[in-house]
Amino acid sequence: MSKPKVVTLHHHHAKPYRKRHVGLLTISVALLALVVGATIEYRYQIVTSVSGSKNFVQDLFVTGPKDYSQKVHSTYGFQVTYDQNNFYASGIDSSTGNIYIGSDLAENRAYNVLHFASSLVNTRTTQGGLILTYHNETSFAADKIPSLQSLQNLALTDGQVNPASFNNVSSDSIVIDNHSFLHTNWALKPSNSISSFIKSQVTTYVGVVSGHPVTILINLGPGASTNSVLYDAIINSLSFGSMNLAVMPQTVATAANEAAHKTLLDSLLMSNVAAAATVGGTNSEKVAALYGPAVVKIYNVYCMDINIDGKSYLKNVCNGGITGSGFFVSQDGYIATNGHVATADPKDLVIQDALTSYSKGNSDNLQYLISLTNLTQSDLDGLNGTQQEGKIIDALYALPSARFSAVNSVDNLLVGLSSKEPDVNALLDATTARKTYPVQNTMLPATLVASDYHAVDGPDWGLDAYRASDVAIIKVAGTNYPVTKLGSLSDVTQGSNLLILGFPGNATDNGLVDATNSTVTLTNGEVSAIKNAAGSNKKLIETDTVIGHGNSGGPALADNGNVVGIATYTADGSGSGDGVFNYIRDIKDLQDLATKASINFDTNSKTQAAWQAGIDDFYTAHYSKALTDFGIVKILYPLDTRVDEFIATATTRINDGEDIQDFPTLLVAISLSVIVLSVTASVILIVRHNMHHKIYKQQVGSGMIQVIEKGQPSQKVHV
Repeated sequence: MSKPKVVTLHHHHAKPYRKRHVGLLTISVALLALVVGATIEYRYQIVTSVSGSKNFVQDLFVTGPKDYSQKVHSTYGFQVTYDQNNFYASGIDSSTGNIYIGSDLAENRAYNVLHFASSLVNTRTTQGGLILTYHNETSFAADKIPSLQSLQNLALTDGQVNPASFNNVSSDSIVIDNHSFLHTNWALKPSNSISSFIKSQVTTYVGVVSGHPVTILINLGPGASTNSVLYDAIINSLSFGSMNLAVMPQTVATAANEAAHKTLLDSLLMSNVAAAATVGGTNSEKVAALYGPAVVKIYNVYCMDINIDGKSYLKNVCNGGITGSGFFVSQDGYIATNGHVATADPKDLVIQDALTSYSKGNSDNLQYLISLTNLTQSDLDGLNGTQQEGKIIDALYALPSARFSAVNSVDNLLVGLSSKEPDVNALLDATTARKTYPVQNTMLPATLVASDYHAVDGPDWGLDAYRASDVAIIKVAGTNYPVTKLGSLSDVTQGSNLLILGFPGNATDNGLVDATNSTVTLTNGEVSAIKNAAGSNKKLIETDTVIGHGNSGGPALADNGNVVGIATYTADGSGSGDGVFNYIRDIKDLQDLATKASINFDTNSKTQAAWQAGIDDFYTAHYSKALTDFGIVKILYPLDTRVDEFIATATTRINDGEDIQDFPTLLVAISLSVIVLSVTASVILIVRHNMHHKIYKQQVGSGMIQVIEKGQPSQKVHV
């Protein structure tokens, strides 16, 4: 038999529960609910804030489809529309004689000469392209309009093509905006055997509008492997109306200025550069945010005279400006890019000029260069056309570079570190005057330190193989620049996501500069295949990412953020229905060039470390911590094109209560432990009191004890 238990009863046991016990339980449960709710809210805030951060970053770097079309309207009454993503454009205003480029053409002026050069590499319209000339200085009465056949040579000379060097292959009449034009195809006459392998195609259109001759010449360049279908969109967009603004007659000075600018137009070299255009976007925007500041815009504008063996050979060799992209690969200012973006090599230019001149019917320069080599006719006997061309071009490039020298020259190779563009007119004027562009803290002069590039190279020039890889390294002064991470082809396989950063489309719609701000943009696609470059073991990444102009030299990154290549080529087979194929140079080509040039890349960048920490914090909505990191970046690299936007957004979101603090794990653990103990204690007290209440009620009911009033002593009973 168990021993009776002694229970002490008090007056408050008359009630089944005590308020203090229930209150303790209520408060404990409420605190528990508060802590759990706060944790859930913390998680919800993380989800929503991080989503907001991702959307902000995506808006910065990912753009939707853009309309790249631009109209050029001449006050002589005609207008034409072109795709800025496929063509570089320039024009001359006859009322002032001034040259205008790209987006500057959007303003209505008295344009009488327009020049469109393809930005697609394989069209090879180096000095040709499409040249439209409206002869405002000539006017025929309605009854004295000459035959269109008699104007054919005018079209050739307008395009700086030698009429005596071409044969009329075919002609037919066409209608352009209700006006009759004579359309003619021309072929270069056979020359002597040592250079007869080079082909050239020229197409002309001639008509008379309002009594004024209008000529169009399309020069497909030396060894052309395509046809003029690329320019059909421009021809089809041409329309004629009445003159809508009185045009002042030219003065002698204006005419001289126009003639000078026509010479500049005709001397534009190396205008057909490639670059990636923007398409859609993916959730890889964080990679863009991490490495976008390390991507820069490159401008290359030069003018020079060229001597061979100390004797004057070419005068006023100028380009109308090349723009492209590059990326820092070392914190002390080394930048990777394409060779065609950054180089201005006299030998390259001389060889390219000779072939271009040949395509226009003048073989003198090519013959002279061949005479400098050891080539003889016997070296070419028994070879087919492609082999002959390769033999001659290889011999030309084998000539010692020391024999070619640039004199009276200036190369304004600039690196834009912010969204600010250089002044296009000031840049052109300074270059043609052989002056360096004024140094700005956002626009640094760069030096070419290494390159592996031939302007005349690859199957596009009729060669059986690439002789160079089209990569270059340039350098700007300074330290603590943000940097990218160089990877290898092993970072991607067929079907892998591929990210390209650079300045596509509208940002560089003219081959030189644009008046709008430059903003680095994320381009997304996939690896279609990894192939060998023609005739070599060097690799090319084939991708479905669109490559147009403006983004040459931009980094192609894998999803892990490693740079695997450089955006370089596009091959357009649209005229034959084969579509467009795009290629990226293997990053190993750059690494090999650096090794050959004994250049070591220092990737220990304090700026990049702080920026990466800031992006990581921003991406997880830890805005206060991100502000600290971005503040360090602001001190180390104030020209970061994005840091101010991130700082402003982080500040706004902190003020809006969206800032995520580090989760107080220890505090929450202690609080939960105390609350659980409190809940447990209150439950125990409530249950124990209720048991005593039942005993009290039983004892009073059986008369064992009297009701205990407040203030009376407790009583002990045996249970």
